[in-house]
Amino acid sequence: MLLNAVSLLCALLIGFAAHRASLCNVRAVAEILTAGTAHMLWSLLQAVLWMATLTGALVVLLDIEPPMALARAPLAWALAGGLLFGIGAAINDGCSISTLHRLADGELGMLASLAGFAAGVCSWFTLEALGWPMTVVPVVSPWRRWPGPAPGLLALLLLWALLRLRFFWQLARHAGNAPVHERLLAPNYHLSVSAALLGIAGGLLFAITGAWSYSNFLRSSVLHQLGDAMAPSLWHGVLIGALLVGMIVSAVQRRSHAWRWPATGAGWLRHAGGGALMGTGAAMIPGGNDTLLLNGLPALSAAATGAYVFMLAGIASVLFLRR
Repeated sequence: MLLNAVSLLCALLIGFAAHRASLCNVRAVAEILTAGTAHMLWSLLQAVLWMATLTGALVVLLDIEPPMALARAPLAWALAGGLLFGIGAAINDGCSISTLHRLADGELGMLASLAGFAAGVCSWFTLEALGWPMTVVPVVSPWRRWPGPAPGLLALLLLWALLRLRFFWQLARHAGNAPVHERLLAPNYHLSVSAALLGIAGGLLFAITGAWSYSNFLRSSVLHQLGDAMAPSLWHGVLIGALLVGMIVSAVQRRSHAWRWPATGAGWLRHAGGGALMGTGAAMIPGGNDTLLLNGLPALSAAATGAYVFMLAGIASVLFLRR
């Protein structure tokens, strides 16, 4: 019961923090192209470092066996999937994480994105029919792969975490004497704070339940209905519901929720088409950018790292052509 309560709290916290900072890979790439800065991208990578720090502490200090991430083999499938996912996210104007928090804000066009995502996952059967070799392989945690340098690497990560905590302390001092509840309910969170919450809560959730991301849940649900995968557990669905509830609570509390429809039919088609490409890419990787950030990258998976780089390249190509 305690672990279930912790898992629910982590899912709620991830949804709340992600919504508060409007974390999005498309926004991260757009910031690089327009402003020449990478604050959003750095915050997303900080979440990976926080998760790696937590996982390392659990494995090295407490000898807890970490869950294994999954990777597509051969590598070309993951890279192609990342590229398709990035192109689709840019067309949709939002990655898998931001699709949910925009839906929580009342943007009903995101329903077309989710429907397109489900349809895109179905294209996996066409790819399988081509007969090209493909498989999913488990990725052993780097803390188990390289036990020798693991303590030294953990020491460096813990030092980095202490420096970030010092930075958060300075942020709190600059905020003055505002009560704690006012800081928690501030309309926007500093990107680094949201990254820490996302990484720590995501790390705990991964340690307790394994690969829990909503893109994995949606992908597995669609493939199960078509007889090609095991059904995701009911508890997995509960966690995804808690993630969305966290986003909705954030939207309602800061009064950013307002029902909005796409202005034209072309808007619906754009979201559906972008979602379809994201779904196809997620089937190939497997998983979306939330899976890469919170499962694959902390595991130092070559497939996840390559897929994430290609995803950013796909986003950049579409944004560059728009400009």
